[in-house]
Amino acid sequence: MIERILVAYDGSDNGQRAINLAAELSSKLNAELCIVHVLMHGRPTEELVRMAEVEHIISKADKALSPKMPFVSGRAYEYLSESRPDVQGARVISAIGDQLVSDAKDICQDLGAQVVKTSVRMGDYADEILEAADEMKVDMIVIGSRGLGVLRGAVLGSVSQKVLHHAEQTVVAVK
Repeated sequence: MIERILVAYDGSDNGQRAINLAAELSSKLNAELCIVHVLMHGRPTEELVRMAEVEHIISKADKALSPKMPFVSGRAYEYLSESRPDVQGARVISAIGDQLVSDAKDICQDLGAQVVKTSVRMGDYADEILEAADEMKVDMIVIGSRGLGVLRGAVLGSVSQKVLHHAEQTVVAVK
């Protein structure tokens, strides 16, 4: 019996579909829902920067970081586009992660899911998802089949593939 579901969300289109499916499953199965996001590391992909702009996540993150300063278009974007990580860039990435989880929680609750836990983590994507699943004692993991990575042609992304191979729980990979 499925009593607790973990959904891994990265902001990608497949991640959004995973959020929708996990919320629907949670609602229909009367299962608790946990949402996890693993902060990106290294240089951000073009897809993340595009998604952050389209969803206005950069301006929301900037507001969270500097609530008394008006948002200047491009300021947070510049931090994301830096090739070298720095403290301010890490803060922007963290704020974006917090915003993604907050938005995902709102969507899930609007779809009737009972969200019991959210988590923003840092580390290897797949390892953190697997650790979160164990720590939160979930019965199922829902994950996008491909996220914001650079290998668009892969049938299954490396993160979802690793989660599928190593999870002790049922894993649903969403396309």
